[in-house]
Amino acid sequence: MPEIRRRVITYSLGGSADLRADITKQDETGSTFTVTALGRTEGEIHLGMPGVHYVRNALAAVAVGMELEIPFDLIKDGIERFEGVGRRFEIKAEHEGITIVDDYAHHPTEIAATIEAARSNYGRRIVVLFQPHRFSRTQAIADRFGRCFKGAAKVIVTDVYAAGEQPIAGVSAQTIISKIEESGGVSVSYAPSFDAMVDEVLQYVEEGDIVITMGAGDIYKAGEQLAARLSREHKL
Repeated sequence: MPEIRRRVITYSLGGSADLRADITKQDETGSTFTVTALGRTEGEIHLGMPGVHYVRNALAAVAVGMELEIPFDLIKDGIERFEGVGRRFEIKAEHEGITIVDDYAHHPTEIAATIEAARSNYGRRIVVLFQPHRFSRTQAIADRFGRCFKGAAKVIVTDVYAAGEQPIAGVSAQTIISKIEESGGVSVSYAPSFDAMVDEVLQYVEEGDIVITMGAGDIYKAGEQLAARLSREHKL
């Protein structure tokens, strides 16, 4: 960063940055981390959102707050009061030990981070209901979609959410399914509709599982349908 002629503040998880977060606890309630600034321990923060990527985001907010000379106690209070935003690891329902979560993740990096957060904080079997977003994105980074679902026990893929695009010949849900199969290690299948998705989940899901709907389209509706079916049918 030698070309930057302004004061620079660095932050990181661990390491020797100006501002450092050391995670002391992670579970399904979120993450607890200690903040150190220029070698001085400022205090501990509990972030009520699971996932290391959210700790990084929170640390960036701490850096901005401290640069604005906001007292650490006020920064801590603001972060600990933050309840998250819709469609970001949003717990939608719990039925007989099955947790249904919705997440906006639709890019491979986001998908991998969300699955890792669920795996490391919940320690439960993960079922992903995925709706690809845009034909152009599916075509451009298909290989990366093949690798990003590692850690899930089961992935069910439905049709591409066009978001106003015209279909591209040869690009479909099967494009992603084929790449996941090539990578191996993850059970994957296709569902032509949300109803079909829910039917398959109900045949597969067990007590203790976490089901995550992922995508930037209307995949959240599949989670809502699943919650309604579980509640109505008392599966477990």
